[in-house]
Amino acid sequence: MSHRYLILGLLAERPMTGYDIKKHVKAALGTVTNASYGTLYPALHKLQQEGAVEVEEVPQKGRPAKKVYRITESGQSELQGWLRQPATTDQIRREFLLKVYLAKGMEKQDLLLLLANRRCETEALLKSLREEKQDLHDPQQGWVVDYALSVCKAEMDWIKRMEAQVGAA
Repeated sequence: MSHRYLILGLLAERPMTGYDIKKHVKAALGTVTNASYGTLYPALHKLQQEGAVEVEEVPQKGRPAKKVYRITESGQSELQGWLRQPATTDQIRREFLLKVYLAKGMEKQDLLLLLANRRCETEALLKSLREEKQDLHDPQQGWVVDYALSVCKAEMDWIKRMEAQVGAA
């Protein structure tokens, strides 16, 4: 998973230090992703070089200056564009959940589209799993497919509830 959009999304909420970002990821997004300083700081520096974030050094008494990162207009535009795209990586579920988490300022129709795209992807996966299950002869492989089917069905139920909540809002 790219930490680029994770960082941009968190900085869109408020300016943060690298430590604040790491702490927030662990507390709020631990089920979706993890982030070490070894991945966060290189991503922050790259975003800064590209003009997507800017940094302010805040002096501290008796300690090195604290670096506070803030998203720029360019970074905000990039984040909004990414939020509108369907997830396409190998870690689709994690990317989708990250998008839902970061979509606080997203327009209602864009959020509904994000949910609808995920529903279509999940429906296609359900169909594929059902077909795969018919061809299995090994019980343990069947257990794995049953598990995947259960997860997909639970996700479909959740998506339908979220679509109803967003539609009613």
